[in-house]
Amino acid sequence: MRTNLPDVFAAGDCVHTYHRLLDRHVYLPLGSTAHKQGRVAGTNALGGEALFAGSLGTQAVKVFDLVAAGTGLRDENARKAGYDPVTAATIADDHKAYYPGSTPIRIRVTGDRRTGKLLGAQLLGSRGAEIAKRIDTYATAISYGASVADIAELDLSYTPPLGSPWDAVQVATTNWQREVMERR
Repeated sequence: MRTNLPDVFAAGDCVHTYHRLLDRHVYLPLGSTAHKQGRVAGTNALGGEALFAGSLGTQAVKVFDLVAAGTGLRDENARKAGYDPVTAATIADDHKAYYPGSTPIRIRVTGDRRTGKLLGAQLLGSRGAEIAKRIDTYATAISYGASVADIAELDLSYTPPLGSPWDAVQVATTNWQREVMERR
């Protein structure tokens, strides 16, 4: 967050942000990123040595009763970055369908065909479907270099009114694996 001027630091919407998957700086004006960068800039302005780990562009937005969220890369940017992206679309319930109030979540998962590395995800669902927390699961996995297959092994919580034994994020990644195998 150090600039080319002595004792001047910058953060937030006025700087380019390191993108973890692209391995380069991009313009990515997000409040969550700005807050983290501000802490790094403040720490360093006071003589510290903090580093900003980078961003995946994780974000969520509520529009009326719908929530849309995304993290990582979509096909076009993944391809430009040298990946061989495959995206699979899935619709999965937010919790067990036999329990009242179940709603569908539309999920797109992008992974690299060659390595199986998880590259991105987008979700769309109702406000009560925990879309923001589910995108955080994908963002965490990407941050630690997980493959799409690794998601199926996560130990995620389950209770019928809130989820399924195989959470929607796992249903979507399992579907991605199936589609990649069918395309070979």
